[in-house]
Parts: sequence; structure tokens; C-alpha cells
Amino acid sequence: MSSLRLQTYISREIVAPFLLSMVLFTFVLLLSRLLKLIEMVVDKGVAVSEILHLFACLLPSFFVITVPLSFLLAVMLAFGRLSSDSEIVAMKAAGFSLYRLSQPVLIIALLVCGFTAYLTLVAEPSGRVKLKQRLIDIAYSKAAVALQPQIFNEEFDGLMMYANNVDNQTNTMTGVFISDERMGNTPSIIVAKRGEIRSDRTNGSLLMHLRDGSIHRPVVRSGERSYQVVDFQSYDVNLNLNTADKKEKSLNLKPKEMSTRALMQSDPELPEEKQRERRIELMERLVLPFSPLIFALLAVPLGIRSHRSPKGGGFSVALFIFLFYYLCLSVAKTMVQENNWPLLGSLWGPSVIFIVVGVLLLIRTAQERPLPGSGAAALFYDGLSAIFYRKKDRS
Repeated sequence: MSSLRLQTYISREIVAPFLLSMVLFTFVLLLSRLLKLIEMVVDKGVAVSEILHLFACLLPSFFVITVPLSFLLAVMLAFGRLSSDSEIVAMKAAGFSLYRLSQPVLIIALLVCGFTAYLTLVAEPSGRVKLKQRLIDIAYSKAAVALQPQIFNEEFDGLMMYANNVDNQTNTMTGVFISDERMGNTPSIIVAKRGEIRSDRTNGSLLMHLRDGSIHRPVVRSGERSYQVVDFQSYDVNLNLNTADKKEKSLNLKPKEMSTRALMQSDPELPEEKQRERRIELMERLVLPFSPLIFALLAVPLGIRSHRSPKGGGFSVALFIFLFYYLCLSVAKTMVQENNWPLLGSLWGPSVIFIVVGVLLLIRTAQERPLPGSGAAALFYDGLSAIFYRKKDRS
């Protein structure tokens, strides 16, 4: 077998389970949001096309997790199968070293690193902003849907609204009655023949445009209470949605929602704490793209050894490595935020340690030397297997 055919063969063994795992893990993560999205369709009348758009905005955030995990699992499964079928032994007998066999893995790992970098640096923050903006747009566009005809509606803070007829297609209504209690002890009663809900997404305002009506409100003048009636031909009432404050917050983006270019620009007017949060977020986006390369160095030697493990051992080892790596990153990030640990050394430390461990494991496996602790791990797996099969025989 030529070197090119061998590399193509190993690449096929990795790419197929990688794509399948990525689809499966992403679908599992989407299930956690599926019920809320279905509720928006059933209860709020949101179109299915809007839900698909929300799914698209969520995908980059999920891919940041599922792509490295899927690649780690795919490499371990591929080399575990090659080792269990003695194909690794045959390849070595044909003169191919483990370093040569690892070349296609490293090439694919670099490609996955590039894709992960695009996700963390561009797609994920953009998706977060679009998701928030889309949810606010849906809330504004569906404001009239919340109003039921000939029913007193309290969907808006401090307002009670009533309309004889409501047209959800044009956001218009007739016979409008509004009780505005947002002024505390001086509530106002607004009556109008016609009304229309208008949204201005540029400044985040939602207005009820009324025509041919009057405003009734009590006033206090010189210590005496009186009653005031103001007729109008056109009048706008500012509506407060429960999500209106989110619109204002979206103008001041959080570090996770800011673009990478914005994070790289220093703002001397920001307090030191805010600047530090931005630097931490930027450094985390630069660290995460290296995770597929780290997992490749670990998965090749561990995948070759995992064929002696019980059924599903490769998956459990891959999941443990993935969770342990992200746990180390999370602890390092917390220490930087809470205890002011050095930013560069703390966030890059776990990745450097995992790379060193992966290179050492790859060298020992290429030299066919036992891994540290492999004897204890074998005894542990043998004990689990014995307990499992003993219970199975009894049943």
C-alpha cells in the first residue's frame, strides 16, 4: 500500500464518524432548546421560518463544543478499530511508523482548528448578537398578536388595553381603550377610534399610534383636584414590552457578544474590570481553536490502547478527556477573574500541559512502551468486565 493510499484510508476512517458524531451531538444540544422554540410556535404564533432562523443563530455556539468533541471521538474510534483488527500491526510491519500514520490525523486536526477558529472568532459572537436581535424583533412584530379582541389585555407593563376588533395581519385595531398607570398616582384613560402598533427597531421603541380620540386624567392644581380632557387627532403611546429592556441591553453588548475586532480595540473610558473581562474573552477565543490539535495528540495513542477496554471504553475515555480539558480551562478562567491570576499563563497553561502530555504519549506509543498507569487501568477495566459479565450470567 502506498503512503498516499494509506493516508486516504485513515482519513476516511476519521471523517465519517466525525461528521456523524457532530450531527448527533449537535442535535442532542438542540433538544434542550427545542421545547422553548416549540412553545413559541404554539403559544406565540411564531412562524416556522423564524424558528429555523433561530436554530441557525444557535448552531455556532453548539459547534464550538461539538466539533472538538466529535473529532476527539472520531480519532479514538478510528485508531481503536484499526488496532483491534490488527491493521496497525500490519501497517507497522509494512514499514509505516506511528508518526507516519499520525500525519493525516494532524492534517485533519489543523483543518478542524481553522474551522473552530472561525467559529470562536467570528461565527459564535455574530450568532449571539443575531439571536438576541431576532428574539427582540419577534417580540415587537408579534406585539399585536398578544392583544385579544374584546378582552382586557395586560401584556404591557403598566398598561391595560382593550379593543373591539384586532387585525393581526396589519397590527391595527378599532375601538381602543387604554388605562395607563405608569405615572403612579395620576393614571390616564385614553380612548380612540382607531389604533395601530408601530415598531422602530433603530431605537428600540414600540408605539401605539392612535387617531381620533381623547385623554382623560385627574390633575392637581393649587392643592385642588380637577379633571382634564384632551382631544387629539393623532397620539402615540409608548408601549413597554417585557423584553424592551433587552433591546437596550443589546446596544451595550456583553464581551461574549462583541466581535473579535471590537475586543482587540482598547477603550480607555471603560473601567479596569470591564477591560479585563474583554481581555479574558479575547484570550479564550484564541485558546479554544487549538483544542482539536490537542485532542489529536491524545487520541492517537489512547485510541490504539483502547481496543482492550470494555465495549464503549473509547467513548468514555474521549468524554473524560474532553470534560477534563474544559474543566481545567474553566478553573483557570475563574482564577483569572476572581483571584487576578496572570491572564496569559493561566489560560494557556492547560493547553500547553495537554500538548506536552499528548506528545509524550505519542512518543511512548510509537516506541511500543507501556503508558504510565496502563497496568492499573487494565486491572480496573478487567474488574469492571468481570463484574458486568457475572451479573449478565446470573440474569
